Amino acid sequence: MRKHIIAGLLASVALGMAGTAAQADITITYPTGWEELMEPAFKAFEEKTGEKVIATVVPKDLDQRITVDFAGGAATDVVVYDSYRTAEYTESGYLADLTNYSTNWADWSLYFGSLKDISTINGEVRGVPVYTDVRMLWYNRAILEKAGVTLPWEPKTWADILDTAEQVKNKVSDVEYPIYFPVGTKLGEATTMQGFYMALLGADGNEGGANRLRDWDENKWIGDSPAIRKVLNLYQDIFINRELSGRELYYTPDVWGDMRRAFANGNIAIMANGSWEFGSVWRAAGIEKTAEEKSEFMAWTPFPGDGSANAPSYSNISGGWNVAVAEQSEQKDLSWQLIETILEAKSYAKWVAGQGRVAVRTDALEADVYQADAYLAAISPLVEKTTGRDTFPGYSSVSAFVQQATTSILEGLSVDEAVEEFKANLVDEFGEEEVKTIK
Repeated sequence: MRKHIIAGLLASVALGMAGTAAQADITITYPTGWEELMEPAFKAFEEKTGEKVIATVVPKDLDQRITVDFAGGAATDVVVYDSYRTAEYTESGYLADLTNYSTNWADWSLYFGSLKDISTINGEVRGVPVYTDVRMLWYNRAILEKAGVTLPWEPKTWADILDTAEQVKNKVSDVEYPIYFPVGTKLGEATTMQGFYMALLGADGNEGGANRLRDWDENKWIGDSPAIRKVLNLYQDIFINRELSGRELYYTPDVWGDMRRAFANGNIAIMANGSWEFGSVWRAAGIEKTAEEKSEFMAWTPFPGDGSANAPSYSNISGGWNVAVAEQSEQKDLSWQLIETILEAKSYAKWVAGQGRVAVRTDALEADVYQADAYLAAISPLVEKTTGRDTFPGYSSVSAFVQQATTSILEGLSVDEAVEEFKANLVDEFGEEEVKTIK
């Protein structure tokens, strides 16, 4: 019965979209909040080409909508999608190969190589980055100052982070979360990206996938490695051995909103999170603050490596959103022309700065309108050395296994037991020949 319902839903979506497409020269799906970027571009495109743009604006759950549209054969010519889906969508035959277009587009050289890598599968460009994000450690200036920590806070190793959180715990008794470190399944991908993977990247060098979840040279998932064990030990230190974080905020019905309000209200001293929190914290708390007032309250520092010989001095990992052409589109040339128009340099720089988002191309980072935002200008160097998730089919399952491994540590499993469980999950999902151990 359920299969029939889903099939019916997909068929309905397909028919509905087909009816729309018949009236349109070029169709596009994008999220609410992008209107200031999209609408002027549509007007310019229509004036230049004489073709009409029909847009579907999705207020929420865009990722789910795009996936359903692709599966039902109902995708628009141009789509905006979460960049981590690139490999999955490519394997499913949903994304057009844009390599020839991008090669002949002068602006492509302006994009950061790490972000191009996220959007390139087997040497073929499948999407164009629109904006990205970076990750760091946020801290409450007043709390750390009250704890006797020298500001600006600049931890060089994980031990520095733990020792500072311990200092807060001992000297500022009313702070329940000396450190907020994403953990468990309720936070989903945030546990993997803001917590586990940020630490993993700083736990070893990158040779042979030593600090990743996938070895791209051998094309295998990594089920056990010294770096994975180091990260789970870090979780054990934070939540079990040193009790540096409460637990309630990781399980509330509104985990994101409650976390942000807790930070704004002074119940979190240090928070592993993303660049968007400079604004999101205050929106969730319903508090209006100027950029100067935000900077007086909160500050950020790069996430340091663990301090071992091969580890980088700091790590970073980025997500973000891409724009692409659907493989099923019969108007790929016009679709690419629309993408070029949307990403016109001046209008793009103005929009991404106005959104408080991290730009993905050097000309936008250098634009006056972007540099006028002191916060965005300050975090720009993090983009140059960032990396992305392992955008390979099956990553979503691997991420879920990571989240479960951190939960297991909270539930009292040893690091050995949590690693054994994690590796077993990978083997069950992908087969033993697809999973490796790094000694």
